[in-house]
Amino acid sequence: MPAKMDKELLLYNYFANSLSKEQEELFNELLISDKDFKAQFDFENDLKQAIKDKENHELKSKLIGFEKEIQKEAPVATSKKSYRYLAIAASITMLIGLAWMGYKDGSASYYEDLYAANFQEYPNTAFTITRGDTNESLEREAFVAYESKNYAEAVNKFEQISPENKQPYVDFYLAQSFLNLKKNDKAKELLQSVIANKDALVAESHWYLALIAIKEKEVETAKAELKLLTKEFDFNKEKATQLLDKLN
Repeated sequence: MPAKMDKELLLYNYFANSLSKEQEELFNELLISDKDFKAQFDFENDLKQAIKDKENHELKSKLIGFEKEIQKEAPVATSKKSYRYLAIAASITMLIGLAWMGYKDGSASYYEDLYAANFQEYPNTAFTITRGDTNESLEREAFVAYESKNYAEAVNKFEQISPENKQPYVDFYLAQSFLNLKKNDKAKELLQSVIANKDALVAESHWYLALIAIKEKEVETAKAELKLLTKEFDFNKEKATQLLDKLN
């Protein structure tokens, strides 16, 4: 069984994502067999989750407050064990805090995660598809493909619709298809066209342009789109406000 400091080092390395294979096996074993180790892990893991749920400025305040609590409690700790517990908690808190701030401010994965958490393809509210419908138009075929998540086929069909037969909403759903195919540039161009032409789904187009900007780490562009959405439209207003908070 590892010594006390070895256990603390295991916890430290776990939260630093630097466990070796051997250490990982020991770590998992201790979680099952050592109640004190499990309790300490749960405390620090809960602390990590609490920190991740806060915004950057809130995180800094929490870290400062936690440091002050440790400074108050450490001098009156009844044993070396209590002091070590507070010290390792403090060091891990700082490690998690710095890592999270770096994750938010410097890592593309933060913006990728924001995008993934908020992106949801827009449902087909434009073209009603009924069983036994004899309408075999390109538009129907396009929306059948779209609803089936066959986005490549949807793009193919949408693009074949002639200008004189194309409804104003087609470009929006074509943009949605491109988004699902991860062709953001083409989607962006179409959404901007929808807005410029003042077609249907203008507010929705601003929302997806904001998401594209977030994914591409164009933070100021994303903020501008979200601010416009919250001021002039009701669509996803609450979500847009929450996203603005996360980007500030």
